[in-house]
Amino acid sequence: MFKTVLSKAVIGCAAAMVLNGAAVAATASCFGANATGNYDLRGLLTGTKDCLILQPLDGQANDSVSPPASTYTVNVESFFGMSNWSFDGKYELSGASDSSSLFNFGSDNASYNYTGLGTYSNLMFVFKDGAQTNLVAYLLSIPAGSGAYSTPFTKPPFDLSGNSTAHQISHISVYYTTGEIGGGGNGEVPEPTTVALLGLGLLGFAASRRKSARSNPA
Repeated sequence: MFKTVLSKAVIGCAAAMVLNGAAVAATASCFGANATGNYDLRGLLTGTKDCLILQPLDGQANDSVSPPASTYTVNVESFFGMSNWSFDGKYELSGASDSSSLFNFGSDNASYNYTGLGTYSNLMFVFKDGAQTNLVAYLLSIPAGSGAYSTPFTKPPFDLSGNSTAHQISHISVYYTTGEIGGGGNGEVPEPTTVALLGLGLLGFAASRRKSARSNPA
């Protein structure tokens, strides 16, 4: 009986590791090296504490915000280990159109300023472009203020065609969460399912130890 319960606990933990690995695999680091060279996108948006790139690098994904919120790209992919992001609005650089209620983006297409009145646990900018790139997200430091940005769609890490060394930003989407401040880089915070599976495995192990002790008194 002990071996059976222990085996179930191990299987539960293994499943948790698989599920967590799937969440981590969806994003890439903002700094490192690849076939196109060494790269570091962390300093391209000031006032941040972390950043990530959605994989694959050339995925050209859209940051979908069609209801319900659970289907948002950032929630499906658990950006920064969170799947409860709310959408605030976006800044379209081509037409200088700003629908965000939390930030004003400068007409210079290079600066932003926090104007929100509420208290938010996490704030995130998601940058979008087109061919040969994918979404790049930045987790802002709290409390948010003002800062500057430049395009993160550079070669490297993206394998841009021809002699292109950078692509311009299409738009910047703004997201927020309420509740406890948190979230780790690159989706490395365990998902709720992972935590639950680990907890069940440990509970099963503890129960089997107690039953074994009753069956085999000293």
